[in-house]
Amino acid sequence: MKVADYLISSLGEQGVGHIFLDLGGLNDAFMPALTGTSGVRPIVAAFEGGAAYMADGYARAGGGLGVCMGIGGPGVLNMVTPLTAAMTDRTPVLAISGEVARSWEGMGGFQDASGAGIDDISALRAVTGLSVSLSSPAVVPHHLRHAMTHALTQRVPTHISVPVDVQRADIDATWHRIGRDLVSPAIVDERALANLAAALAEPDHQRIVVLAGPGVLHADGTAQLRAFVERFDIPVATTLSGKGLIEEDHPLALGVFGYGGSRWAIDAIRSDDVDVLIVVGSGLSQRDTLQWDPAMLPSKRMAHIDPDPLRIGRTWPSEHAVVANPATALAWLLEFVDAQALDSGRAARRAFLDTVRGRGPRHLRAEDTTSDAVPMHPARAVSELRAAFPDDGVLCVDSGAHRAWFAEYWDVRQPGTHYSLTNLGPMGGAIPLGIGVQLARPQQPLLVATGDGCMLMHGMELHTAAREGIPIVVAVMNNSSYGNIYYRAHAMGPGPERLTDIAGMDWVGFARSVGADGERVEEPTEIAAAVSRALATDGPYLLDLVIDKTHPTPVGPWRQRQREWEDND
Repeated sequence: MKVADYLISSLGEQGVGHIFLDLGGLNDAFMPALTGTSGVRPIVAAFEGGAAYMADGYARAGGGLGVCMGIGGPGVLNMVTPLTAAMTDRTPVLAISGEVARSWEGMGGFQDASGAGIDDISALRAVTGLSVSLSSPAVVPHHLRHAMTHALTQRVPTHISVPVDVQRADIDATWHRIGRDLVSPAIVDERALANLAAALAEPDHQRIVVLAGPGVLHADGTAQLRAFVERFDIPVATTLSGKGLIEEDHPLALGVFGYGGSRWAIDAIRSDDVDVLIVVGSGLSQRDTLQWDPAMLPSKRMAHIDPDPLRIGRTWPSEHAVVANPATALAWLLEFVDAQALDSGRAARRAFLDTVRGRGPRHLRAEDTTSDAVPMHPARAVSELRAAFPDDGVLCVDSGAHRAWFAEYWDVRQPGTHYSLTNLGPMGGAIPLGIGVQLARPQQPLLVATGDGCMLMHGMELHTAAREGIPIVVAVMNNSSYGNIYYRAHAMGPGPERLTDIAGMDWVGFARSVGADGERVEEPTEIAAAVSRALATDGPYLLDLVIDKTHPTPVGPWRQRQREWEDND
């Protein structure tokens, strides 16, 4: 077979059911394989960056590998931002780019991005875990396997460049599927866990709180997390990137800690009454720690469980550093911890949880969710969307002021139904991310929460969803402004504030122009019926929600910590 056929068929055999791409001459040899390989569906995006975001969403929701393709040079370099987002959010994505023939390299050929030309291979090494050229048919099986294994095991994007003459070359090779045991090994440091278990059994270490991050979802460990905290009545908070690892209406759930955090999670973890904080599957980044707030450190011990030792102790040292698969570690603790000793602390943990909850509602400024203001209060709009959307619905959140509103007021009711480009935070990625998620989870309805500024960047991917018949609901939080920037610019005067204006956009008209449908919503009481119509539509449906930009986002504790950090400098 040809190398192009081998690459696509190997991806199909690995379980990749969709490949996201933009077309171009340097990838022409792939087109017969893309359209003729059973089980593989090509999705042509409006923009290479959109294709990479789609691959990211597909990998997150499907638990496997996401694949995107573009030509070398301009095509693959358009993927730099989404690949960087995948890098920071730890998503396994494989980017494939076509390259000029080897005989052209360094000769001034059109779109020569080989190592002797623009060298996009080196450019992508900064934002991927691996970027290599498949410079000969002989090395194709090795480099393909290495790139896919690297992406899946290290949870990073990787990149392979394939010259056009190599694409058309003959190859005789067989693909051997990369197994689950290699991708997510059940590794566990039993000695470190035994030390932690002994500490948890100490009588003065009974007020325990768990802070769970996305590593729990990566390890498919939500069931183990639930079983552990329920067995011993341990309150659990999540980071924003781990939002919904446990249902947010669960009796032990505190909500999100850090940016977009809830009152309960922030009050509980910063309380002096916490004896032991168990961090599972989080790198404790700036936003995961409420601007590196030392008040979150427990009074006696911190445990940090993660499969990557480089993420443990990056922010603060911990008394119990446990290198382990989070799911395996939680299951081990459930089986081997001194249950009688932990049971003796139930009353203390229940009293602590009751005290935290007694200080006020979980949501900050919960009264805003009932506002009748027009233009709509964002908190009311989010609350109405949540009430109208099914419990198993998946939410993909874009970057902007709306991220904070949805973090605070959208309660996740089933684990694994909240996705966001959390760490890099590029604007506009949620629509293509949502397309990838929906293709991996076609049985679940999907809502994309985005803003009008984000729509200007990647709104054209609505055309991709319409052409492919992908049913996503797009809620545009339309404040005619770059909202997050407006808050700062407004304080600078009318000139800077004008820079944030977004005027003259008819988002429903735009949606219809690319083959989607939609409607404008100006009253909060209209949202439920609009969502019902959107969910009954076969393709993409846009809700243009007219909101008021002047309401500050519900991140008061975050803003306070930023002021304290700046003052301490």
